Amino acid sequence: MQQALSASNIKYLLALRSLCGPSNEIRCVSVADALGISKASVHAMMNALKEKNLIEKNHYGMVHFTPEGRSLADQYAACYDVLAGYLHRVSSEEAALRAALCAFLAELPPDHLGRLCQSSTCAAHC
Repeated sequence: MQQALSASNIKYLLALRSLCGPSNEIRCVSVADALGISKASVHAMMNALKEKNLIEKNHYGMVHFTPEGRSLADQYAACYDVLAGYLHRVSSEEAALRAALCAFLAELPPDHLGRLCQSSTCAAHC
């Protein structure tokens, strides 16, 4: 069974996934710059994600996904993309949409995540 994540955890996983690129590594300072938040906030969240075994972090400030973290980030991204595609028809306010979708995904029972957006039912309706 997957672990429950907060909306903030999911926001960071999605950001890391989009920023990592092919090297699968990124510096914490780059995450802070991309999200427009303090380095201290990023470091605190990276430590929380590390405790959940979703990322690994070295003392030089580089982080990369664990296999479990990459898999979970990919699952959340798939759901996020499907839902965002549908909701962009309703609102183009990117920050509000991202916050709402991360909050929704955080409230979804972890064992339902795979069923949400990998099913043809969701894809057909979204």
